[in-house]
Amino acid sequence: MKKLMMLFCFVLSCCTMANAHAGLADRYLEMKISVDALVLVIAVTQVSTYFFLKYSKSKVSFWYKKLIIRIAKKVHKNSYLKWYASWALSSLVFTPYIIGLSMEFSFLAFIPLVVFLIYYSCWVLNIEKRKKRLIGIRGLSLLLSVSFQQALGYFIYALVCETSIFHRFVYYTDEEYGIFGLKLYPGIEGFSYITGGLAIISIITAIPFIVLFIMRTWATFFDRIH
Repeated sequence: MKKLMMLFCFVLSCCTMANAHAGLADRYLEMKISVDALVLVIAVTQVSTYFFLKYSKSKVSFWYKKLIIRIAKKVHKNSYLKWYASWALSSLVFTPYIIGLSMEFSFLAFIPLVVFLIYYSCWVLNIEKRKKRLIGIRGLSLLLSVSFQQALGYFIYALVCETSIFHRFVYYTDEEYGIFGLKLYPGIEGFSYITGGLAIISIITAIPFIVLFIMRTWATFFDRIH
């Protein structure tokens, strides 16, 4: 709970960064290196999987694509499920990248969050974009595929995040830490930070869906009285 509140404060710019490495600034740096490392592993995993699926003609690639399409079609048949899946899966897919980007802005973290809200709202409120990228079979297939790829990335991170080999390449240090020969290493706590970020992103992605629901309800009510 403390980690969630700390992440929430940073992402929503409820505090500013201190120049000295003391207290809150140290905890922020510890959080940031874990989030950055987790996002890095997820990104590398996704890019690698993308090229494998695109160029490989193996049975595994064929089976994976077939499975994704089959699941997407089943989800699409249920009108309520496809709406829920599009919101939940898109929240999962965007969370690590949006949270990672927001932390780079420090106390201006609200900027990428606002940009993301506007961008995502265009997807939800535009009929063609909504069908193509969120609730259509193609959009659901892509969201499912990326979600599975990210799940693989999370699994890989859990295996390597606290190993000496991984720490040899991924760490944080600066002049002040360098004086004492100190380094910050990523750890398993990156998952708790991303979980807190998921709560924030889920709220943001829910906003345009709520607006769309209100607009549709109002339009239906207006048509009935006329």
